[in-house]
Amino acid sequence: LRWIVVRNDGEPDSMIKLVGLKSLFSKQLPKMPRAYIARLVFDRRHTSLAILSDNPDVKDSDEEIIGGICYRAFPEMRFAEIAFCAVNASHQVKGYGTKLMNLLKKIGAETGIEYFITYADNYAIGYFKKQGFAKNISMPKGRYFGLIKDYDGGTPMECYVHPSIDFTRVPEMLQAQRNFILAQVSRVTKSRIVYEPLS
Repeated sequence: LRWIVVRNDGEPDSMIKLVGLKSLFSKQLPKMPRAYIARLVFDRRHTSLAILSDNPDVKDSDEEIIGGICYRAFPEMRFAEIAFCAVNASHQVKGYGTKLMNLLKKIGAETGIEYFITYADNYAIGYFKKQGFAKNISMPKGRYFGLIKDYDGGTPMECYVHPSIDFTRVPEMLQAQRNFILAQVSRVTKSRIVYEPLS
């Protein structure tokens, strides 16, 4: 697997990757108009983050796009709007969506982005909640009002990106904290001691 950031810079390789992302979003988001997907993916103001995988079944195969996020950053307002987020159906429930979002948060933090905003449909609300998004928008409305499109049927959601957190290491950090807590508990309890049964 490898991760790339791609935008419409006119380069042939970028265009190939963007066509792949457009196809992925069109397939995984069937209710979204294809022309709208194409317009945003190829818009020079939008950027996409993609997960690429070689197809192990075909020798010397081209890389397959298995997931992606298309977003538009508003650096002067320190936020970005996520337009599309999808993982190929055959690669879902493997953690790729979480890895994608964590990498996007890391990129955001490194480039001065404080918030990510998206409009989630009913099927995506659960995913975005797991990624730290909330329905209650804390970012001042003046920073985003008039810059992002209001989608009918979509629920606005926001995620604050703390600049000192490396989001790509969140699972490791949580495991380290869990191990520390368990070690502290085992020092003061006798729950690990197994006694002989009473006769």
